[in-house]
Amino acid sequence: MRAIGLVKPCEVAGGIVYVDSMLGWLSRWLRMIGVATVYRDDFNDDELIGLNELVITRDKGLFNRRHGNTLLLLTDDHIHWLAASSIVLNVKPHIGDDSLCPLCGGRLIKVNSGSAIGEVPINVIKRNPVLYRCESCGRYYWVGSHHRGIGHILAVANELISKCIIEHNGSECLISVNE
Repeated sequence: MRAIGLVKPCEVAGGIVYVDSMLGWLSRWLRMIGVATVYRDDFNDDELIGLNELVITRDKGLFNRRHGNTLLLLTDDHIHWLAASSIVLNVKPHIGDDSLCPLCGGRLIKVNSGSAIGEVPINVIKRNPVLYRCESCGRYYWVGSHHRGIGHILAVANELISKCIIEHNGSECLISVNE
């Protein structure tokens, strides 16, 4: 058994998630699977301590000082981060209609690829009749060769989730994976 996360309290309310400044990779992936995520690379502990929303961190000091919903990630493995976060948030890691822009968290809308002429490579437009555009930042997304890698990471995260065990210890729960 390998411990991958410690969460307090054991039942976390839904809503917006704040991701500590050292977890930019995780913030992008949470947004891709549809989780409203606030991330800045300059968050400091004082800003995060008083929040009522879930805070995800690797900082043990911050975890110990917070009284509200907090997930402490206990591993360096990024896919374990995604698995533990998904368990706590009760979401299945997948890309779908609820996916958000990984950069800013804006809603993605389907657009005709012809509307992106001059903004994305012409071969992308030829191969994809539909693109996704972020309503907030305007960035375009499409299904390309990178989706194989994304799919692999999501499959591994889902496999890890199926092997996870949650142990209750008072007001905290330990998330472990049996690999």
